[in-house]
Amino acid sequence: DLGLRSVVDGIELQNGRLRAHLDGRRLLIDEFMLRGPGAAGAGGTVVASGEGSWTAAGPQARMTAQITRLRASVRSDRRLTVSGTLAARHDTSGTVVNGNLKVDQALIVLPEQNTPKLSDDVAVRGAAGPVTQTEARASEQAARPAARKLALAVDLDLGDEFRVQGLGIDTRLRGTLALSGQSITAPRLVGIIRAAGGEYRAYGQRLDIERGVVRFTGQIDNPSLDILAVRPNMMQRVGVQVSGRALAPYVRLYSEPDMPEAEKLSWLVVGRASASGGAEAALLQQAGMALLASRSGRSNQGVAAALGLDELSFKRDGADGPSITLGKRFGRNFYAAYERSLSGALGTLYIFFDLTRRVTLRAEAGERTALDLIYTFSFD
Repeated sequence: DLGLRSVVDGIELQNGRLRAHLDGRRLLIDEFMLRGPGAAGAGGTVVASGEGSWTAAGPQARMTAQITRLRASVRSDRRLTVSGTLAARHDTSGTVVNGNLKVDQALIVLPEQNTPKLSDDVAVRGAAGPVTQTEARASEQAARPAARKLALAVDLDLGDEFRVQGLGIDTRLRGTLALSGQSITAPRLVGIIRAAGGEYRAYGQRLDIERGVVRFTGQIDNPSLDILAVRPNMMQRVGVQVSGRALAPYVRLYSEPDMPEAEKLSWLVVGRASASGGAEAALLQQAGMALLASRSGRSNQGVAAALGLDELSFKRDGADGPSITLGKRFGRNFYAAYERSLSGALGTLYIFFDLTRRVTLRAEAGERTALDLIYTFSFD
């Protein structure tokens, strides 16, 4: 009944067993086993064996582990199931850890806001301990004894079910990474992972991720980004392009062919070119709508999201006077909207279904009932 639990990290290994015997100065581990959380072995297992001894030069040990669909983390915002093999050796020359791991299933929910941290140039008088990250690192290194050499080399395959959500992103990642380093607390990652489909929410729209490349060049928490998300089922290609580093991303509007920023925003938000009169006011109104629409889907992030909607807008100069519109997207090509005039007694329900990029089926019910087939084309 051995167990290893950490509520903060979501680790809940349980129902473990250890069988070992002594042979002189050596401790031989015949079996060391832990199970992941879940009934009837659904949480997977980690099974290890090895040996350890104490010599005049110090402790020596070696161990190999076989991991089979182990639920390594069960936190609500970080669920991880892995399989693979690991081997570790420790002697007078240092510690060597190598192996191969594959992610069977993962769900990583990115926090909408990072935890605030003090800058390194902030000084706190009378602090009992280190305050800034620089002071904390210096204090930790000064108190840490001289560490032996560590060689970490683990190949990580993300598999086909590595899902990431948050900050407007909902996608699956695929690729391989090489984990290395001389410290467990500061590992390095090298490799490229790519987004496999998915969506990116920006300006109140759900955009299809056409290109999503994340390059790790060492720093595990600050990879470089190359992401392109385009609004689907439109003749004019518009969207959002993200570049730079993860800790300081650069987001800009994208269109093909290129056009002024105001036109990009109009196509992205309302799906058409801006009108010749009052274009700036219309774009400012739609930008305000985008601020009301939540990318995370949580009630504390926006009025539209709190109501479970994708659109909440007010039109002042409609055909029947002022009106309010509520919209909800149920899929990539299926959208429903309800428009209610503030001066009339009836509202109108619109249903849009995009058959292709050029052909849209629109159904209307309310004061009148209609079914339209809309064909869109552009010309200079």
